[in-house]
Parts: sequence; C-alpha cells; structure tokens
Amino acid sequence: MEAMKESSKIVLNISGTKYEVTRNSLLTQASSRLGKLASSLESTKLEEIYFNRPSVPFEAILMFYQTGKLHLPPNICPNVFKEELEYWEIDHEVMEQCCFLNYIQFLDSYKTKSDFKSSIKQGQDYTASPLSRKDRVWRIIDYQERSWLSKMFLFVGVSFVLLSVSTLALSTLPQYKRTLTTCEWYEYVVADDAIDPEVRNYFIKYDCHMLKLTTTGNEFQFELDPKEPPDQPPKQHVGKRSIPNKGNPQITTSSTNVTQTGSIAEHDSQTDTLKTTFPTLTLKNDIFYQIDYLATAFFTVELLLRLLVCPSLKVYFMNFLNVIEFVVLIGTYVDIVIFNMKSGYKFSPTFTSLIDFIKFLRVIRLLRYCQHLAAVKVLKFSLRQNSKDLLVLLFHIVIILLLFANIIYLAEERDNIDSIPQGWWLGLITLTTVGYGDLSPKTFVGKMACSVCALCGIIMMSLIIPIFVETFVQLYGIAHIGNRPSEKSVVRPMQLNKVCEIDVKQYTASAEIKEKY
Repeated sequence: MEAMKESSKIVLNISGTKYEVTRNSLLTQASSRLGKLASSLESTKLEEIYFNRPSVPFEAILMFYQTGKLHLPPNICPNVFKEELEYWEIDHEVMEQCCFLNYIQFLDSYKTKSDFKSSIKQGQDYTASPLSRKDRVWRIIDYQERSWLSKMFLFVGVSFVLLSVSTLALSTLPQYKRTLTTCEWYEYVVADDAIDPEVRNYFIKYDCHMLKLTTTGNEFQFELDPKEPPDQPPKQHVGKRSIPNKGNPQITTSSTNVTQTGSIAEHDSQTDTLKTTFPTLTLKNDIFYQIDYLATAFFTVELLLRLLVCPSLKVYFMNFLNVIEFVVLIGTYVDIVIFNMKSGYKFSPTFTSLIDFIKFLRVIRLLRYCQHLAAVKVLKFSLRQNSKDLLVLLFHIVIILLLFANIIYLAEERDNIDSIPQGWWLGLITLTTVGYGDLSPKTFVGKMACSVCALCGIIMMSLIIPIFVETFVQLYGIAHIGNRPSEKSVVRPMQLNKVCEIDVKQYTASAEIKEKY
C-alpha cells in the first residue's frame, strides 16, 4: 500500500498546461512547495492540482524534480525565474554552475540599476509642490526641467563661469599686468615695515598725487610734478587724509642711504627728488578686476536666489559643491575688501596666489550646473557603486609600487637613485606608464624591474577599468531611457478621447433608433 502511494501520479495544471508527474519525483525535494504538497496528499487516486503560474518557466522547475539539476531557461528573464523559484520554494543556490554565474551577474546588475533609479528619485523627493511658484523657480535655476527659461539660465551661468576662469588665467600672463602707480607705491611703502625710514618719510611728506614717477628697470625716481600749482603747499598723508606739511620744504642737504632690503635710496632734498630701488611688483589690469566684479555680482545674486527658493537649506548645504561655491564667494569678497583697503596684502604674491586659487575653484560650479544631466548622474553613481573596485586598484598599486621601488633602489647606484622615496616616484611613473624621463634605471636589474612594473600596470588597468566602464555604459542607457518622453503617455489621452467620442455617438445613435422604432 505504501509503495502504491509513493508511485501514484499527480497531474499539475499550470495555467491550462497539464503535467503528469509521479509522487516520488516531487518527494525528491521535500522542502519545496510541491514536495510538501505531495507528502500531504493521502489519496492513491490520480490527483489534479491547478496553479495560476506561468507554464514556460515551470518546465525548468519540473526538470529539476525529474533530474535533480536546475538550469536557467534561455528564453526567460532571470528576474522572472527568480520569482518563480521563490514561489515554488526552491533555493537558487542549487542551480548548476553553468547557469548560476549568469544568474548572479544579472541579479547584481538589476540591483545596481534599481539603486540608480532610486537615487534619482531621492534627489527629487525634497522638492515642494509642483504647483508652487517657489518650486517652479527652483527647478528653473537648478536645471531640473528642460524649459527654455532653464536652458537660458544654464547658458548664462556657464558663460559667467567660463568668463571668470578665462580672465583669471589671462591675468596671470606678464603682458596683461601693469606696474604700480605712485599712490600704490605709497601704500606699499607705508605697509612695509622693512622700508628705509628715509624713503618712508619722503612719501609721508608729500601727497602721492603731487609726485611724478619715472622708472628705469628696477630704479624708481620720484619728483614733484611741475604741473602742480606752485603756491600749493606740500601735503602729508595721515591714513586716508592729506594735511599741509608744516616742515621746511627747502632742505639743502642730500644723502644716500641703504635700505633694510638692500636697496639704495638717494634723496636730493634741494630738488625734492627721490631715487630708490624697489622689488618687482605688478598688478592685474583694471579690466580684469571689472570683469571679476561683474561675475561676482552674478554669483551673489544667484546664491541669494537659491537660498530664497531652496526647498531645504539643510539639504542644500549638505551638498559639497554648494559648500565650495559659498567658500569661493567669501574668498572673492575678501579679495575685494583687501584690494580696496590701504594695506600691503594686495602686493603679497603669496596672498594673491591663494585668492586666485580660491577663485579658480569656480570651475566646480560647472558640475553643479550640470549635476542633473544624465552623464553626470551616471558618473557619480558609478564612482560610488565601484568604490570597492577602485580601492582594490589602489591597494594593488601601493603593493606593486613598494615592491618594485625597493628593488630599484637596491639595484641602482646612489648617484642615480639616492633614496627610497625617489624609487617610489620612478615606480609610480613606470606603473602608470607615464614616464616623465626625469629618472630612468641604468643597471640591468633596474631595467628589468621597471619593465615588469610597467607590464603589471598595463595588466592591472586592463582588468579593473572595464568593470567601471561596463557599469557606466549600462546606467547611461538607463538614464537616457528615463529622461526620454514616452510616446504612449502622449497618445493614450488622444485615443481615450476618440473612444469616448465614438461611444457617445454610438449611444446617441442607438437612442435615436429606439425612439424611432
């Protein structure tokens, strides 16, 4: 009786397709849904059980009960097959290795795509109601819609960034710089404590507008401008004020002094002429400052507008690009204030270089302007998604670098490679196949080590980089599909309207017929 029970047959009706199986074949997988069902049936007669499930993927599942081997159907989506395995309570890890790798790769790719879509939606969740005017302005200036106003604002913003960065770059060329005026030399002399007191007293004695400057190389000659009225007494600077000099302007002695910086100052007191040597100081042309002020005004108005219509200030300042923009704007205003003050900071090459570096960070604004473009979104998500792979790449670079750099250091002579850090530098430019040529191995062992190091760099790049590129290509296609307007969404309302009109006409005609007959 027990043998008859185990050998009895069961008919499985899968959405109209019938499969006749034995009870023994289902009991081979007792933990699955069909295995539990077969063990619960007590009757020995032919049973027929109906399941409202797709029949095509069930054929692979039925083969698993019959042969004990689970394969992925070639014409079935792995995600659909995953749902079927979950329904029939079959573990996907029992799948054969020939299909299991493709199955896992598909699930990982599907999860990556789902996370990418979720990240795009989360970036738009903090926006306000679509009908509000505040949200409308925010979408325009943040380029979250493709209207002509948004495109125009994007064009203007990118143009100001490129104009600002271009003028900053051109202002560093020597031909676009000018020498200091007499009043600017006065500011420099007053602000620098290392200037010779004789030179300082000369500039304090007269108003800078009364002096005439003549330069010959690094030699500067200051004298009273003959165009000034003779009855106008000399003036003395006190801060920003000018007061008459009460001292005797006619001094009959002349002296030659050596300044603390090594420059020679000759002061002819009888003719009120000063000859001295100053360091080479230059400033940008005034047109560059005017363009910078114009760009700063636009960036300020834009920032205030963003803060006014931003849906969430907390989310806004959590963005690294927005923080950089705020710091750059503050640095720009610091430069404007210092330049217009009577101080010597604007003559400091270190300080001006630091301010120019901060201003050059404006180029990062291009990323913020384009952060809602498909390519930028895909790039950010790909870097975040493949961060582990990039860390593995960096880890291998460090190991290979340390190994080959030490070999090169031991193999080379000290007049060629004098330290291990220098060997690191040679190993790095060899591993990345850059090869500046400033260092090169001379011994046979060093050349062999650098050759193997270059080959390792090529192999390592060819293995790691395609992983990142593959993710980028897949997500780039998804981003474009998501941004493309759907044709069905446009056609359906028209079709429904036509259907409604036809239905109304038919209903009217049938009503007329009934009334007529």
